[in-house]
Amino acid sequence: MKYGRILTLMLAIILAAFWVPGVSASDEVSGSASSSLGLGLEIPLDKDQAPDVLVAGHSWERARLNLENPGTETLNNITVFIEVPEGLETSIPSQPYQIKIEGQQITAEIGELASGQSASLLLDIKPPVSVEFKKEATFTIKAIYSGGEQQSKHTVSLIPPPSWLTYFTILASLLLFAGILAAFKRSGVLDLFSTVDLITIALLAAVIAVVFRYLSKLINLGWFDGLVIAIPTVVLMVVALQLVRKPGTATLLFTCVLLISMVVWGSHIMWLGFYLAEGVVVDLLVILFGMDYADRRLTAVIYGISRGAVSTLVFYLLYAPVEWKISYAPWYIGLQLLLACAGGLIGGLLGYDTAVKMSGARL
Repeated sequence: MKYGRILTLMLAIILAAFWVPGVSASDEVSGSASSSLGLGLEIPLDKDQAPDVLVAGHSWERARLNLENPGTETLNNITVFIEVPEGLETSIPSQPYQIKIEGQQITAEIGELASGQSASLLLDIKPPVSVEFKKEATFTIKAIYSGGEQQSKHTVSLIPPPSWLTYFTILASLLLFAGILAAFKRSGVLDLFSTVDLITIALLAAVIAVVFRYLSKLINLGWFDGLVIAIPTVVLMVVALQLVRKPGTATLLFTCVLLISMVVWGSHIMWLGFYLAEGVVVDLLVILFGMDYADRRLTAVIYGISRGAVSTLVFYLLYAPVEWKISYAPWYIGLQLLLACAGGLIGGLLGYDTAVKMSGARL
């Protein structure tokens, strides 16, 4: 089969992703009892986020207190006291325990745990709206039961909201866009695009911004969304490069994608820098390779991988913390980078063959 290797590569990537280890946090535990009680706090519960990191200004984060009886005897009358750090709001979702909140202290009556049995208590934690600088906050957890007690401390990091970075990102995006327009106008590049070229770019951009994004929202493959959206995006990017064959094609394509997304999906203007970054890097490579508009399979693959790498790093290191106030775990960023590059590789191979056929069919 012609694309057997491509399918094998996709399968290998998907299987490897399931073996990526999560990050677990350890708690400082102390206590006294013949049969001790294990205590551990997980926050946030989303494994793709950095563990024990809360970004100020973010909405509620779900946390979970895990209790386990590793001993050989049943522990009776277990009551858990959680001292929440100052500045953090708490809320308790519905669960089969008697729970009450008094100020910053949460009291939960768990009952009994037989040998080897475990239980969990869910909490909703909301970080403060703002903090001046990164600081540590410690949860103090104490469990009292018949015959002993156990105490644990769990520390999390509070990160200031990057509000200044938001304005900087918007300003940098607008300056970059203005600089590109000025450079295009000065060099006369914009005059090179014919009406047919602009219609071709607009149609391809509409497919990327509307059709592919709608399918991505409809299917929602979680971790693999980046891989799924990267392949057709790179295919159409390579097609645009070969059909239009003008400097600045990729930048114009992804700028149109943003403009269409703003109209259809309500995207923010601050995302302009993100779309410009993936377009500019491709156009720079086109110039670097002697105005090679993905005319070779190798350059098509290089353009696809470069676009995937740049867009992933810019998104997870800058735009996700700024827009969503989420700090992703390094292993998760690395996984998404691998998937995006794999999508660029596959999209480059498929895009080259597609573009060659479309170029041959062009009048």
